Amino acid sequence: MKNIIMEANNLIKCYDQEYVLNLENIKVYEGAFNFLIGSNGSGKTTLLNILSMVDTDFKGEVIYKGEKIGKEKIDILKLRRKFSVIWQNPYLFKGTVRYNIGLPLRLRKVKKEIIDKKIDKISSELEITNLLNKKHNELSGGERQKASIARALITNPEILFIDEPNNSLDYESAKYFNNLFSKLIQDGITILMITHDLYQIEHYADYITLLDQGKVIKTGLYEEMDI
Repeated sequence: MKNIIMEANNLIKCYDQEYVLNLENIKVYEGAFNFLIGSNGSGKTTLLNILSMVDTDFKGEVIYKGEKIGKEKIDILKLRRKFSVIWQNPYLFKGTVRYNIGLPLRLRKVKKEIIDKKIDKISSELEITNLLNKKHNELSGGERQKASIARALITNPEILFIDEPNNSLDYESAKYFNNLFSKLIQDGITILMITHDLYQIEHYADYITLLDQGKVIKTGLYEEMDI
């Protein structure tokens, strides 16, 4: 059993007085492939948004590396900079792929020469150097995902949150992403991913949490789960 890097207790999230999340506990394990699964409307994306601190309007507590996360803006900003999120439909800003990949570092006021070196390094590792000068609106779906992943990884996140990355991708692109995520785990990054992809679950899952109607139904090591 790996160490717990993040834990949430007594999480409650409501929309229009209706419970979207009402769960007692969830754990995210360090350096592991953590999967969130469940039917549509079970609360998966809402939970991912809360754990990644995209959404801070909730009741309950989130604990990161043994410390309770405060609701103060400065605390949240510092924590967000340890995380990256890859969305199901990645949004790219106007401009080139190079511009998009370097944006998180520019927001952190990193020097241009350092940004350029990091962009060249990560684009080489992800084999997308041929995309760097392409405009955001010239990319295929798979290329957009690759650019968004490079942008997410350029800050060296401690946790990578991913929302169904393989939807609408062809076989070769899905295979590329699966291999990439597996390598990231080997490099020590923690991943929490939402997926419906049975192949991903069977071949890559370390830990699984099954949600239904905002509650945790089952959670644990994949090989111990009856799913």
